[in-house]
Amino acid sequence: MWNKVIAVFVGVVAGLWWFQDFDEGVIKGQRVLVTGASTGIGEQLAYHYARMGASVMVTARRAQRLQEVVARCRELGNKDAIFGYVTGDMSNMSFTKHLIQESTKKMGGLDYLLLNHILSPNLHFWNGDEDDMAHLDKVFDVNFKAYVHLASHALPELEKSGGHVVVLSSFAGKSAPPFSVPYASTKWALAGFFSGLRQELRMKNSNVSITICIIGFIATDNALSAFGEIQNGLPLQRIIGSAASPSDTALDIIRGAATRQRELYTPFLKTYITSFLSGVCPSFIEYLIRAVYNE
Repeated sequence: MWNKVIAVFVGVVAGLWWFQDFDEGVIKGQRVLVTGASTGIGEQLAYHYARMGASVMVTARRAQRLQEVVARCRELGNKDAIFGYVTGDMSNMSFTKHLIQESTKKMGGLDYLLLNHILSPNLHFWNGDEDDMAHLDKVFDVNFKAYVHLASHALPELEKSGGHVVVLSSFAGKSAPPFSVPYASTKWALAGFFSGLRQELRMKNSNVSITICIIGFIATDNALSAFGEIQNGLPLQRIIGSAASPSDTALDIIRGAATRQRELYTPFLKTYITSFLSGVCPSFIEYLIRAVYNE
């Protein structure tokens, strides 16, 4: 009996997810800023938004890569759209204000702020030594504080447009894996800050939406490189073979943001069901996670 109930539940939720009414035409003319756009999901977000007719600003640290991304956006996009980039380091909080000012100036406003940049996890056991503490500070600057600063600076423009804040988080913010304590901590912090901010915006009758994206294992260069650093014989071929593509993930995120979803899970079945079960039987899910890392 319970098997049937679970099957029906999964089918209903999946149906609601996949068959949402989303018309790519609503993206045309929108003004989009994507952080961490030199590679991976951020790069694919820029290309899809450009293809759908949006103006797109991108940012990361590598100017040459951003130039290549912008050139590709121009090939895909509308001739009347605006494309550009701003280089900078997200550990520098003064840069966050500069980025918002430059982007809104060039595009004439802002409709979508996609917070995607990360400092990749340094995978190892937490020792609590000076190196760990220094790394923790750096990770929180880039993966949490910069998100807060960017969203705060962008809110006045997003209030004008009734726009969207899109926070790319991770399943690590639902059930923290081993070897990445600082990284997982920032994901939990993001959920706390932006969930609370969403409540305050609603209390103010603001039309700004906040979508938190719970992202599973995606076949980006950074993710594959991070897993390759683990020394305990991780079954990489099996994990890599099950990873979702950055392009498909970007499309999921764009749809979820445009339809103002509160939380978005992608790949849906893997991340949502695992997250649901983590709330029901957390010890079992933690055991499975440890098994994946071959503890």
